Amino acid sequence: MTFELRDVSFSYPGSQSTKPTLSNINLSIKPGQLVVIVGSNGSGKSTILTLLSRLYDPTSSPHSILVDGIPISRYCMADLRRATATLTQDHSLFPLSLGENIGLGYADKVNETEMIDRSAEKGGASHCLKKLERGKETRLARTFMRFETGNVRFVTVDEPTSALDSEGEFSLFDHLIQAREGKTMIFVTHRFGHLTKRADLVVCMKDGTIVEAGTHEELMVLEGEYAKLYNIQASAFFDDGPS
Repeated sequence: MTFELRDVSFSYPGSQSTKPTLSNINLSIKPGQLVVIVGSNGSGKSTILTLLSRLYDPTSSPHSILVDGIPISRYCMADLRRATATLTQDHSLFPLSLGENIGLGYADKVNETEMIDRSAEKGGASHCLKKLERGKETRLARTFMRFETGNVRFVTVDEPTSALDSEGEFSLFDHLIQAREGKTMIFVTHRFGHLTKRADLVVCMKDGTIVEAGTHEELMVLEGEYAKLYNIQASAFFDDGPS
């Protein structure tokens, strides 16, 4: 799926702030691209995913976001939902077995044990099935189950790794990238070092605007906001490492 944002502005309904959450966002995303959106807290990263998933329409104009060249407002909501897989840190679990929770990602195949096991392994939940535990891994595995439908063309990943250690985070991202198969993927993450190096496009945001966009290498050369955030994280990593 391709996305084009043209002078997109947005304020959440009922917001008392005089400043919009997003201001004049212009962004083009090509089909199959891996895009990583970074920035400090409150910069508007997750709000972009909210608009692309059409949980809200832009304040500027419902026609200012194009999907495959067509205004997003013209699409049937159900069609957009079928084509989109969303992974966040607060997905719900239901009072069902772990296998059934994962199987809900593809309800028609909820009893397909091999498919569920494969999704569980990719999402890091295979040990949970054995130990009968519940948690974040089950939510991650459910997203991989969605991929099995063959309908998913767009994947949004919004801060899903806050509860994962570095090894678990790397494994999750690696499995997601391996599962791309032409899907357009957009990641929002506050721990972005190794992921941004593999991205086709890195979008750096600050105060509701895009301040930089390019590859990791291009943005590091600029020595701007992205390089500052990257170097802060790199310094913290080495400071916390073994002496």
